[in-house]
Amino acid sequence: MATAVIDTQHLDGLPRLCAKTGVPTETAKSQEFADIPGWTLLLIFWGLLPFLIAVGFARRKVRVNLPASGDTLRRLRVVRLGSVAGLALGVGLLVSALMTEESAWAWGGITVALVTLLGGAVAHRVVWVSGRLDRDVLRLYGVHPSFAREVEPLAPRNQGTIRSTRRWTTVLLVVAVVVLCVVLFLVFQQRA
Repeated sequence: MATAVIDTQHLDGLPRLCAKTGVPTETAKSQEFADIPGWTLLLIFWGLLPFLIAVGFARRKVRVNLPASGDTLRRLRVVRLGSVAGLALGVGLLVSALMTEESAWAWGGITVALVTLLGGAVAHRVVWVSGRLDRDVLRLYGVHPSFAREVEPLAPRNQGTIRSTRRWTTVLLVVAVVVLCVVLFLVFQQRA
């Protein structure tokens, strides 16, 4: 599989090839990609509500109609159906645990739900493409090589000089978390 880099101003010029399989197609799957600034992650330390408010105001999103073959769309439906069925089974086990007061049913329900979430995420990534919006550049991962070749003209002209800002914000976030952990450790050491 390959990676495609597309300027968001040229999203209307996508080729009519399935992004995952590379076969010609007339069908498409609408998908939304968002760019959430890294600094908003720091607000999670002040609570979930400030974080969600900041993300709501600071994020930039773009909706793309990615070409998808009928077979790919069917595989996506099967993954979604399997995920919903697994979660329903997990919730059912949790409800039966509440009614019978058996902890084994609860652990089984939690396990089924977690395995379903993890398996569904992995399966979705296998049968469809993933992507990331970075300012005005959409990066699609796991695309078919022929789709990637066809969208090369849609890449930004200065693609070589464009670097993802995610690295720096991730580094800043990690440094902030380490500093916070050290401060908390020192505070609790003084109390003990």
